[in-house]
Amino acid sequence: MSQRMSALAPPTAPPRPAEPLVVMAHEPEVPTWVAGACRRTKRQVRLEPAPGSPEERLVTVAALAGRSVLVVGPPGDGPGGTGCVVAAVRDLPADAGVLTEAAFVATELGATVAPVHCVPLSFGERSVGLTDALARGHEVLDASVAQLAADAPGLTVTPRLLRVHPHELVGEGLDADVLVLGGPRHRIPARVGLVGCSAVQHAPCPVLLAARPG
Repeated sequence: MSQRMSALAPPTAPPRPAEPLVVMAHEPEVPTWVAGACRRTKRQVRLEPAPGSPEERLVTVAALAGRSVLVVGPPGDGPGGTGCVVAAVRDLPADAGVLTEAAFVATELGATVAPVHCVPLSFGERSVGLTDALARGHEVLDASVAQLAADAPGLTVTPRLLRVHPHELVGEGLDADVLVLGGPRHRIPARVGLVGCSAVQHAPCPVLLAARPG
């Protein structure tokens, strides 16, 4: 994918990952790679037992709105060795925390970061607005690359513009060690959005829902 100058400026001071990181896991201990990343950055980590059903997990994630939550599946459901952390980015600076969390994870795993922006196929090839949607997507990805370069200059970044609905990104075909996306916002009633629901229920890898600003 060609790189172009972006009209979106990255944050001048990239935010540090939210404190603490909440880990929702079936195991009674924090995964080794998570513990290592938190030790390296002096980040606090809190273990939250994972509820049994997907619906209960979503309720727990919603109740933790405003915090970064890593959802880890059953034993053996750790990073799969793909060497890639996927960061789903819809807009900046709203999703700046997604990129910061992706850099946090990728640095520990020695992985590349793939910022992904989705333009739905409902925009047909002749649809009014398709050109603007694609241009906006490239701008978001250019700004994502710039922020990651500021957050962690040593990371390899491979931006991707996909023609899918955002919630379709998180199916079994997802090739990632960890998927990072924006978590629920503070609202009443608390709820997890469509993409977050799909990720928690269907992603074949750990999912990190990054804290969003209030």
